[in-house]
Amino acid sequence: MRPEEDIRRMIEDWNNRTSAQMDERVLGDVLRALDTSQGQAASRLPHERNMIMRSPITKLAIAAAVIAAVVLGLFEFIDTDGTSGVIWAEVLQKLEASQGVIYRERNVTGNQDAHTVESDYVITYLSPTQYRSDGYKQGQLWMTMYDNRATAKRVVLLHAQKGYVLEDMALTDETNAKHANYQDPTFWARTFMACEYTELSPQEIDGTLCEGIETTDPAFLSNGGPRIKRFVARLWVSVETGYPVLLEGEFHGQGRRNVVYDQFQWDVELEDSVFEPDIPEGYEQM
Repeated sequence: MRPEEDIRRMIEDWNNRTSAQMDERVLGDVLRALDTSQGQAASRLPHERNMIMRSPITKLAIAAAVIAAVVLGLFEFIDTDGTSGVIWAEVLQKLEASQGVIYRERNVTGNQDAHTVESDYVITYLSPTQYRSDGYKQGQLWMTMYDNRATAKRVVLLHAQKGYVLEDMALTDETNAKHANYQDPTFWARTFMACEYTELSPQEIDGTLCEGIETTDPAFLSNGGPRIKRFVARLWVSVETGYPVLLEGEFHGQGRRNVVYDQFQWDVELEDSVFEPDIPEGYEQM
């Protein structure tokens, strides 16, 4: 049976069972809600609108049927164009279940300070236990860093100097712990969710409809130190996939630094070879 026929049968059944006193009381509440929230849907149903104008009881039944149709998912009947939107409580679940992620980090800064990283942008490959970053400067690969967090080993290739550095990482060391967090977009998303934030108007980013949140909560920079005087950070998530598309922050302290994380590829299975240090011939240990 078609959805329209189901609904008409429900209308007839309700019309036979309702009392006039109850109908009038409920009708007033429903119509007030419909006047503000269902005007567009009612305009799409000219035949039902004529029925409504003729009979208060049928008016109540139609209103209830529209609500029932929404609950039952009969979208072809009410013909809505809306999207489901981002369910923020589920974003972290998706990120924490991700096998791996690839993303780009850029520093879009007009006034850099002495502590700013030297790469124009960095491509990061991240799995639950391993990390690799390729830093580019003026279009050339100038540094590659490999962190194997399972074995606490680090290899840094400095391509301009044709050298490399081998390090043993102390996993309990605060600096290494911060580095691991700062390079992990899941850490930043988790931090966002723990802060006070405001929701932003939806917008398209690289052809993807996104919803965003923004924070200036000092708790976001619990490890940022006193050098940062003020900041604003935004997280944009795809309405379709529920994965982050863009993470951006503007930080003001001794200087100004704008950081952008984008070009995300989520839940990718990264081969072991991606994280295997490849020391070119002729590179000297430093």
